[in-house]
Amino acid sequence: MNLTDFVRPANRSRRGIHWSPSVFHPTGSSLDWWLSELLAMNIKWVKVLDNGGGSSKHVCQKLLENDIIPVVRLYRARPNPGHLNEENLQTVATLVQMGIRYFECNNEPNLPIEWQEGEWQNGGRPELVMQHWLVDAKAIIARGGYPAFPALAQSSHHSETGSIPWYTKAFQWLDTQARTDAVHVFSNGAWIAVHNAVLNHCYKDDEGMWHFEYPYDPICQADQPGKTIMDDDNSLIGHRVPATLLQDHFGLKVPVISTEGGLTVPRGGWQVWDQRYPGYNYEGHAERTVAMFEWLHTNGEDYFFAMCPWIIANERMGHIDPAWTEDSWYRMDRDLPVVAAVKAMGPEAPPPPPLPLDDSLRNAAWNRRGIAYNPEAAFPRYARQNNLGSPLTGEFDVEWRGKTYRVQGFTGAIVYAEVGDWGNIQKLSW
Repeated sequence: MNLTDFVRPANRSRRGIHWSPSVFHPTGSSLDWWLSELLAMNIKWVKVLDNGGGSSKHVCQKLLENDIIPVVRLYRARPNPGHLNEENLQTVATLVQMGIRYFECNNEPNLPIEWQEGEWQNGGRPELVMQHWLVDAKAIIARGGYPAFPALAQSSHHSETGSIPWYTKAFQWLDTQARTDAVHVFSNGAWIAVHNAVLNHCYKDDEGMWHFEYPYDPICQADQPGKTIMDDDNSLIGHRVPATLLQDHFGLKVPVISTEGGLTVPRGGWQVWDQRYPGYNYEGHAERTVAMFEWLHTNGEDYFFAMCPWIIANERMGHIDPAWTEDSWYRMDRDLPVVAAVKAMGPEAPPPPPLPLDDSLRNAAWNRRGIAYNPEAAFPRYARQNNLGSPLTGEFDVEWRGKTYRVQGFTGAIVYAEVGDWGNIQKLSW
């Protein structure tokens, strides 16, 4: 299958949301109200949970009637090791007949809580998960569905749960031990689910532009030069880790959907994970969520289909576990500012045309060097005009006598300008 063969909205909108954490869903007038809220926010993707026996059928039907694409997770508590049973597969067949295509059959297998008691200690290995996943993926494809490669909890190189080494081992095993089956599923409907955890790895520059390209942004690169997404996937572009590994091992490109993640609601009303970047409150969460959707609309890769932030509601949808109260956009006593902010965005226009071939190639080449490429940036344009060669660093700032200078190193020279004075770019030798 090619990317164009997969179901997606007519306007290719990436705007989504994760439904409640419950496998049971509103009905009647309550569901009608929630649908009206989704339509007001111009949501085009909704991730929902199913109890494995069809508990999502009614809400999925209503979503489809409103031109919203459901992504269904077949929920199993502690699903590893193991795979779907016959009831689950019959549910897949039933939902496919209704028009649902996207299915998740596992969830965050790099966390101990997603393993049966004692099994994590006995070998919570990517290889074991992949064996069971191939069984599920082939079964879902046989019934007309699109199976998701399991989403991980983004945790970079954490000593116990590191998502990057987990992905690396999983794709190595698929390549060396199950290549034929892997090529089959990824060529016939398998896609990659991710949980892009932005944290507070974003900021607005002096020109009012939002940046979500961590770890390639100037703040990170000034502090940790050369850092790439393979070093830290806690980012809106964390999905590049599995997408790149799939490309490297199999030469394939499949859809990626972030079925959780995004800008999480700040617990207690304020949160800052990385002290190098600004923290945010509820209003900042709203502003950043809007900026995230807008950034993805303009900068998202063609294979990145949707972002479904965690979560729309908890108690207001009847889920009584208070663990997720503070993560909800809609609370029992109020709606968070993000609701009005997303509604104010209006519908998304069709995506911008793709970059010209030369810019597309530059973008790919720069990213391979671990440096974010911006075709509108003044420094790369200046470097090309003056034959300064390829970039050696990302952009970074230097403070000098009360002024801030933006700097970038190229093979032929160091390029710089006072921040805000972009018409007066200068260069100096190394």
